[in-house]
Amino acid sequence: MKKRQWHTLFAKTHKWIGLILGVQLVFWTVGGLVMTWIPIDTVRGQHKVAPQTEFIFSNKQNFISISALLKKAGNSAKQIEFRNFLGNPVIYLELNNGQRQLRDAETGNLISPIGADLAQQVALADFALNAKIKGVVEISEKSVDYRGPLPVWQVTFDDKENSAIYVSTVEGKVVARRSSIWRFYDFFWMLHIMDYNERHDTNNWLVIITSLFAVLFSISGIGLLFFRFYRRDFNFLLGKKKRI
Repeated sequence: MKKRQWHTLFAKTHKWIGLILGVQLVFWTVGGLVMTWIPIDTVRGQHKVAPQTEFIFSNKQNFISISALLKKAGNSAKQIEFRNFLGNPVIYLELNNGQRQLRDAETGNLISPIGADLAQQVALADFALNAKIKGVVEISEKSVDYRGPLPVWQVTFDDKENSAIYVSTVEGKVVARRSSIWRFYDFFWMLHIMDYNERHDTNNWLVIITSLFAVLFSISGIGLLFFRFYRRDFNFLLGKKKRI
């Protein structure tokens, strides 16, 4: 193939792929800028998490026996974990039948599913800023703001970042923190990975195919550079003076 034919091939390939991918290339660039500019801890709301007092379990505490606990639960368990819940010892159970329960560590009484009042207490204990609660809503369906295990309580605050804390109704703990910063970041993350539904699949076919075309776009651009440079352009490397 002659030099002119190679030039035409590279030029057409670069032009048409650029026309198709131009907008997505901008999204990738801007998305990359956003993701490198904003610290990930800020996105996750770590700067608004209140310091937590370490809870120490004492051997002198009169905890319920495991056998009595499982009898109350009505099934055997594949996971038993002691936890701190609002300053009180509790036991988290994951039963063999798939149920998850939160029970009082001393009496074995069932605590979950927790109500709105307890969810507010958990959110307030987690939130470091001086802000009031705007609302508490039980969420049973996935949304753009929260895509984790359900159901959860959504506790929203009146701070300038429109913060929302999601509390598991089963485990009674914070499972997600959201804010206007997180939503801004998540929007560009969606554009970056091209998963417009779940926003977590970085290996979807759309982004893979688009990436392959982007590689062709880059290769054709490099090929065009071969036809855009002349030997005299590199005279400065050889110490030669450029003719006027």
